[in-house]
Amino acid sequence: MSWSDIYPILTDEMLQEYAERVSSADCAELDLAFGLKKVINARASKQLIVTSLFWKNPSADQDDLPPITRELMQNAAEHGLVSRHEPWEHYVVPLIAGAKKLQEERPDVVLRVYLAADMEFLVDDLVASGCEVALMQGSSLRHNPGAMWRFLALEEAERWVTVIDSDQAPEMQTSLERTELMMASGLGLWRQPYVFDTSKSLHPGQYRPMIASHFGAKGGQPMEQLMRAFLWHTQRATMANECVLSAGKQEPLKTPIFGTLWPTYGFDEWFLLAAYYPRMAYEGVLTFYKFGSNLGPWFALDVEYAAWANPLSETLFYGDLQDYEKLLHPSDTSNVDELSACAPGCCKHEH
Repeated sequence: MSWSDIYPILTDEMLQEYAERVSSADCAELDLAFGLKKVINARASKQLIVTSLFWKNPSADQDDLPPITRELMQNAAEHGLVSRHEPWEHYVVPLIAGAKKLQEERPDVVLRVYLAADMEFLVDDLVASGCEVALMQGSSLRHNPGAMWRFLALEEAERWVTVIDSDQAPEMQTSLERTELMMASGLGLWRQPYVFDTSKSLHPGQYRPMIASHFGAKGGQPMEQLMRAFLWHTQRATMANECVLSAGKQEPLKTPIFGTLWPTYGFDEWFLLAAYYPRMAYEGVLTFYKFGSNLGPWFALDVEYAAWANPLSETLFYGDLQDYEKLLHPSDTSNVDELSACAPGCCKHEH
């Protein structure tokens, strides 16, 4: 088995089919999903840091929010509208603070915010903090298409793009340094794989080769065309959404992939898995693997695919070795299983 035997890929033939068959009505719908209205405070730079800013409930089965205002965002809890994080304190405040910090420390780097149309009232705040604002034609439906907007920057050739979540803005220097390390290595993409639900690490549909809010890449891919074609095929059920496992003469086993339901949570990473990553692998991949990550067997196929696509691809291991010193010279072995089961970002054993 190889990566491309198991995971579906949006092929060039599917892109051609989209280009030949897409209708004017389809284009109008896709414009609302991915169309850009205008760029405010445009700035020149070799490096971009990009994020999306929108406020919607993440899942398709949740109700719509009322019309968004500044007051509503600042008092979302009082209105009973917080499904995960308070939108103002968790996303807007860190973004503005991080943008100001970036201006002071790295004025050569531009922070671009892809802003939902229904949050245009934030333009002045963002520009005052030094952001370049890409105002979208539409507002996100749920977690998507908003989470995908930031991928549009990856179309711009001759630019290096670092992708983050807005709440990561105060600490975005770490991601920026990874992008600069990738640039110095002559590679085209850095990423950090993970498993969405580590209790199901053996399930291939839970594996993700990239975190949507934590990667960097060389620009130059036709992102808008890829995103439009991917959604177009999804809506017509012509984009396969299952992993295929086969062995010998047995009938292939098909199993669902998490996050394939438009426009719900996870669809952005499903797009990266099936449309973006297979193409960027040929540019050379710098993979960050955190000690103790529980990635299951699919990580091995992933790394093999990256090395096959570009033999210059590298894997960089990182983390705190103190816990692994205990594994090598244990005086108490009671924690061995616990440590080996840690997932990326585990708060109990940060290594």
